[in-house]
Amino acid sequence: MQEQNSRLLQQLREKDDANFKLMSERIKSNQIYKLLKEEKEELADQVLTFKTKVDAQLLAVQKLEEKEGVLQTTLAALEKELAVRTQALELNKRKAVEAAQLAEDLKVQLEHTQAKLKEIQVSVAENRTARERESSNLKRAQEDLSRLRRKLEKQKKVEVYSDADEILQEEINQYKAKLRCPCCNTRDKETVLTKCFHVFCYECLKMRYDTRQRKCPKCNCAFGANDFHRIYIT
Repeated sequence: MQEQNSRLLQQLREKDDANFKLMSERIKSNQIYKLLKEEKEELADQVLTFKTKVDAQLLAVQKLEEKEGVLQTTLAALEKELAVRTQALELNKRKAVEAAQLAEDLKVQLEHTQAKLKEIQVSVAENRTARERESSNLKRAQEDLSRLRRKLEKQKKVEVYSDADEILQEEINQYKAKLRCPCCNTRDKETVLTKCFHVFCYECLKMRYDTRQRKCPKCNCAFGANDFHRIYIT
C-alpha cells in the first residue's frame, strides 16, 4: 500500500506538473493569442490605410491619364499649328527675299530717277535763268517803251499847247501824280517795301498787312511786318 501510495503520489505530482505546464502553456497561448489579435487589428488598420492610399493613387493615376490625354490632344494641335507656322515662315522668307530683290530694283530705279531729276533740275535752273534774263530784258524794253511814250506825249503836248506855262503845269501835275500813292491816289508816297523797293503810303500798306493781303500791289511780292519802312522825301 505504501508503495502504491508512493506511486500514486508520484503520479499526482507528475499530473500537477503536467497541469502546471498546461496552465503555463495556456497562459502563454492566451498571451500569444492576444498579441496576435492586436497584431491582426494593426495589420487590418494598415491594410485599410494601404487600401485608402491605393484608391487615392488609382484616382491620381486616372486623373494623370486624363491629363495625359488632354496633353496629347494639345500636343497634336500644337504640332499642327507648328506645321502651319513653319509653312507661313517659309512663305514669309520667300516674300522677304522677293521684297529685298524688289527693294534693290527700286533702289536702282530711284538712283536713275534721282539722276534724271538732277538733270531736270539743272535744265529748269537754266530755263529759269534764261526766263529771268528774258524777263529782265522785257522789263527794260517796257521801261524804254514807257520812256519813249512819255517823250512822245510830251512832244505832242508841246505841239498842242502853245503856252509854255501850260506845259510846265502839266509836267508838274505828272510829277505830283508820281509822288501820290498808286493805291489810293490821295496820300503821298512815304513807305517803301524792302523786298521789291516799290513805294506806297503807310496807311495802304498797313491796311493790306492787317487784312492779310501781304503782297505788293505792283508786283505781288510777299512781305512781312519788318519789310516796309517809312521814307522821307522832303
